[in-house]
Amino acid sequence: MLVDLPNWLGDLVMAMPATDRLIRANQDGTTILHVRHASAGLVSAIFPGAQVVHSGRGENPFRTVRRFRRMGPRADIGLTMRNAGRAKVVLRMVSRWSTGTTSQGGRSLLNWAYEPDFDRHQIHDADAALARLGLEGADQAWRAVLPEALIGLGQRVLREAGVDPDSRPVGLAPGVAAGGSAKQWPGAHFGRLASLLKAGGFQPVVVIGPGESTVARAVIEASGLDIPVIAEDLDAAGLAAVLSGLSALVGNDSGPAHLASALGVATVALFGPTDEGRTAPMAPDGVILRHQMNCAPCGRTICPMVHQACLRDLDPIKVFDAAAGRVDRLSFQNPSSGLQYGSRSYA
Repeated sequence: MLVDLPNWLGDLVMAMPATDRLIRANQDGTTILHVRHASAGLVSAIFPGAQVVHSGRGENPFRTVRRFRRMGPRADIGLTMRNAGRAKVVLRMVSRWSTGTTSQGGRSLLNWAYEPDFDRHQIHDADAALARLGLEGADQAWRAVLPEALIGLGQRVLREAGVDPDSRPVGLAPGVAAGGSAKQWPGAHFGRLASLLKAGGFQPVVVIGPGESTVARAVIEASGLDIPVIAEDLDAAGLAAVLSGLSALVGNDSGPAHLASALGVATVALFGPTDEGRTAPMAPDGVILRHQMNCAPCGRTICPMVHQACLRDLDPIKVFDAAAGRVDRLSFQNPSSGLQYGSRSYA
């Protein structure tokens, strides 16, 4: 069986429950997981029973086909969890029976194409394919488990950055690699949150990805603190290792928030233009915050109203209340925030 997984980290994490279903159902066979190079280590760590094959970003699809053909006979079953037409071309050429979504030529390129149920969470997008294969739908209670070596790596990285794992470190993930500026809570707000966390006895840690150093500097300047910045030079496996050592993570609707939630790390996700019904981090006891606006969620990558008030007006004090409560593991309701575990809160 060949499973072609999404490129972006958040989408990849949301595809993992369905991937787990497929691997468990194919225990007597070989499951090949096709991912981008930056995600290969993470996927190998979480699914050690599968064979992971990676391709570079933007790789010519025919080069990918040649790689699979050199590996041996075509796969009996191929499933792509990407919408891209090029992924479907590859899948059709390297598997005997192929399936994926109807978008971008799926009906013509694949043996069987399906339409995801967009009224359900994205983790269920491949449920139609699972059902066609006689399997149950994706399990929303699924959690990722990292090997001890990777957890140890995360603790070492944190210590080398001057972070004591016992200091109640709270990660701040201000980037939005795949979502555009409309999804981004202002850096000044993250800075204010860092100050509140420090005053409350927590250790703020800025967690970023490649190319996000500018937003990290904005957070630090706004906080007036010397805050460790971690993970810019790490791959997805290294990021997971660091996240596993945090007490909580506060982030935009982005890959780090999805990954932290899947790892069981207390997560506070900040939503603006995107629909939490589709892409909320998976943990049932996580907190989702948004500032209620008539125009949200709009699904735009750049705010068409310019003001970006759906996130700009989300108060850092409210976010602090949520993060502090999650770290302390209290079933609480703060009169100033109206928050409870597993809640969605609207300002």
